[in-house]
Amino acid sequence: MKRTSQLARMASVAVLAASFTLPAFAARGRADFSRYVALGDSFGAGVSNSSLVQRHQEVSYPAIIAAQAGAPDFQQPLVGEPGIGPELRLINAVSFPPVILPAGANNGAPLNLNLPRPYNNLSIPGAQVRDLLTLTGREEANTTARSFAQFILRGQGTAVQQAVALQPTFISLWIGGNDVLGAVLSGRPAALTPTADFVRDYNAVLDALVAGAPNAGMVVGTLPARVSAAPLTTTIAPVLINPATRQPVLGPDGRPIFFVADLGGGTFGQLPAGSLVLLTASTLLGTGYGIPAALAPLFPNLPDAGKPLPDSAVLTPTEIAAIEARAAEYNAAIIAAANQRDIPVTDIAGFFNRVSRGIDIGGVRLTNAYITGGIYSFDGFHLTDIGYTLFANEFIKAINRGYGTKIPLASIVRFYENNAPRDDEDAEDDAMPVPVFEGMSWQISPEAVMSIEKFIPQPEPVEEVKEE
Repeated sequence: MKRTSQLARMASVAVLAASFTLPAFAARGRADFSRYVALGDSFGAGVSNSSLVQRHQEVSYPAIIAAQAGAPDFQQPLVGEPGIGPELRLINAVSFPPVILPAGANNGAPLNLNLPRPYNNLSIPGAQVRDLLTLTGREEANTTARSFAQFILRGQGTAVQQAVALQPTFISLWIGGNDVLGAVLSGRPAALTPTADFVRDYNAVLDALVAGAPNAGMVVGTLPARVSAAPLTTTIAPVLINPATRQPVLGPDGRPIFFVADLGGGTFGQLPAGSLVLLTASTLLGTGYGIPAALAPLFPNLPDAGKPLPDSAVLTPTEIAAIEARAAEYNAAIIAAANQRDIPVTDIAGFFNRVSRGIDIGGVRLTNAYITGGIYSFDGFHLTDIGYTLFANEFIKAINRGYGTKIPLASIVRFYENNAPRDDEDAEDDAMPVPVFEGMSWQISPEAVMSIEKFIPQPEPVEEVKEE
């Protein structure tokens, strides 16, 4: 009887698990990429280093899927150098914090505005879920999404309408990050899209796509689940740091001195343990913001010493918990909506969690560390070309599992090809300059590398994660 009872319980668990997953090879439509269309936000557009620019758009995750699946004539709204806005570039890696500045003051220009049909990649930087149903490109450019929509959508209809107009045979959708990001960047959980609105709009997007392209294959993806996954929130410690030693300054009690900030709701004080300071606060910290008023006389050269960091520069543990709880609700809604329509779901939340732990691919260690990790670009949020390649591979895996296809994963080897030393006739025979790889926008000397390595903390070994 005991064994029978155990088997019954196991069967019940299996049935319950099956209700939250897709049956093998039972996804809707077919994996036909003859007319592939992608919808989403800045990640789908290929924004990197705070810029939408051709060099990175060519490795946007939809562009990689198109290349790996053999999708013909995959058109994107390309932008010339130095991008919109100008791409961030590393100026000084040795200073603390590193100096990273835009490549000039002017924006690049769109390159193929006259395409007589909608673009295949209809991802709009700054877009929330609702924007895929409402923006047409005719709106006043008073938000990031509306500005980009002007030359991506070009007044030809909403992103969903234009996607359907292309009569797509396959559709990828990754949207919802900006429904979370607004709260992260403002420090206000009130900026989160209400869950009911997210559920309504996400389902409306899927319903419109399914109705307009009933035979198209589809794939969607979950959202990052942890606020601390990206360098945007983990690079700057919430405590006073000695730039010379890069170690916390200790108070009389022997403990680190936490920055003073607007904690939200009109409350000012020192940050509680577990708080996060955004990378965007680096300029403020450089002028003294966050230093407790009692210590301000010790910093006469910092004009803002004693002033609290603004609420938009910090996240308290309470705010972090609220944001992560809402992200979990969004992911539950995405999975439920996809399962109801037999659409494969890409575990992007799991991908970012693995990156946070560190992954080894062919002996190359990739992490979520700022500058040195290889996954995140200089803005601390968007991905590098390698990051987008691995991001695309997660979608390809989901497509292969859902449709029984064998689309090959994209390789990151190309970013390390032709990596012999530069041909420098003036260099000494024993000089070994660090090569410049395709897609890199800066050069760095061996001396700079040695300097960087002196202050980069060495990570603990992690279990190797093999990419399929």
